[in-house]
Amino acid sequence: MIFSEVANALAQTIIHLETEETNTTVSEKFRISNFSLDSAALAESLKSIHIRDSFSIQFTYAGSDQSIALTIRQNEQVNTFCRMLNLHVDGDNTALGILSISITKDFVSQTASIYSLQHIEEYWRSGGLGQAAAKLRSLAQVAYILESPKITECARCGLFVFRSMSDSATTTTHPEPANKAKLLTSRDKACLFYESKSFPFIPQDFDFTTPLAHVGISNLFDTLKLAFSIIFIADVSSLSEQDLTSTIKGYRHITGTINLAGTSDDKIAATYYEIYLWAYSEGGVTDKLGIAKNLLSIHIEKNDLREVRSGALQAMISNHSIYLKENVKQYIDIKNKLSEQIQKQSEKASEMVKSIGSYLRTSVFTVYSFIVTTFIIRSLSKTSTEGTFTTGIYYIFLMFLLLSLGTLFYAYRESEAELDRFKAIYQSFKTRYDDLLSNSDRDRILQNDTDFKRDCDYVIRSRKRALILWISTLGAGFVFVSLIKLLNY
Repeated sequence: MIFSEVANALAQTIIHLETEETNTTVSEKFRISNFSLDSAALAESLKSIHIRDSFSIQFTYAGSDQSIALTIRQNEQVNTFCRMLNLHVDGDNTALGILSISITKDFVSQTASIYSLQHIEEYWRSGGLGQAAAKLRSLAQVAYILESPKITECARCGLFVFRSMSDSATTTTHPEPANKAKLLTSRDKACLFYESKSFPFIPQDFDFTTPLAHVGISNLFDTLKLAFSIIFIADVSSLSEQDLTSTIKGYRHITGTINLAGTSDDKIAATYYEIYLWAYSEGGVTDKLGIAKNLLSIHIEKNDLREVRSGALQAMISNHSIYLKENVKQYIDIKNKLSEQIQKQSEKASEMVKSIGSYLRTSVFTVYSFIVTTFIIRSLSKTSTEGTFTTGIYYIFLMFLLLSLGTLFYAYRESEAELDRFKAIYQSFKTRYDDLLSNSDRDRILQNDTDFKRDCDYVIRSRKRALILWISTLGAGFVFVSLIKLLNY
């Protein structure tokens, strides 16, 4: 009984009929007689109903469809309810009636009330494993703090914080793990869970980091932790209203079910939970899950997912160490290939710089050869009536100058295209070994792109120097030839 104090404030004889609590409501019924109305005791008993929740206390006289209701906790309303009840009974000590107490929960600051841990557990369990997960998800969407007068010490899991109603003024942060989205993404890449959208849970959501004193709810959460640990390990899983069906494809194919058994699942849940934590820790998740499935298929007895021989995790860790040693040679080969590719990239950068320099030398040599040739020819000529650079020769010089500028523009555009291609090739080979190397290993081998960035900077700086030299040389030649022509003129 949750609200026996309310019934005792109205009658000396009470018989409990039923109690039900859900995520949003609480209802309780008593058959009462031998009335003894105490308005002060009734007002005091209403303090057990949290101020954020609304309530209705209704008395229906036996043999009548008329009822009296109390929905406000002020003393005046309580006294009025007691007077009306007294008039209705009219001093008949043998009068019988049904007292109905209904509460509608309100969710304020993501906080909800739980009046009976036993009855809320019964509600969560009713319908099966999938129904329990659905009810908890529905509650978690509106509240993560669950307050109950039956709780003395705060308990936390990934979904909720269970605490006493006397701690309402305490500030409590959301208990959801920071890496939850990352873990769900990793699971979807390695495992198939048909109801992944409906149940975006991770095993930590049901793992109490600080224990909850209520055994029934703890057992329920252990079973859910077991189920979702298996979902994160098995190849294929499906969660119905009643139970979970999972298939593990290892050395043997194992298909089993998990339902809400009456016994505790704390030990077997801890076994699967430790395997899950190991598999999804740092390193290759796919490789670890492959080893876990192979060895689980050997350690599971009678195709019963709850029957796992001891030593499974230790065997997985040992096999993974052997696997890593066998793959050291492959790792070194991949590292050497990446190092060779980095060297080729550096050589490609040098070729790009040399190409720009070649264009520069050829173009400038052409212009200056024309100037020198003109000087030599004019100096050997016996005609002195004309200057060194005639108008025709000057126009030819300008043509060479324009051709050199055109070559400059072409060389710049070609270097831009080559640099873009250089970057694209690097990004392509950088992702080529993603299925064999972790991102941390790849970045460590490539030194976080230090060599690549240095080569790009080298190409850009060399090109800039070449362009400045090119333009300066052509400008000097233009000024020199134009000055001589003007002086001769």
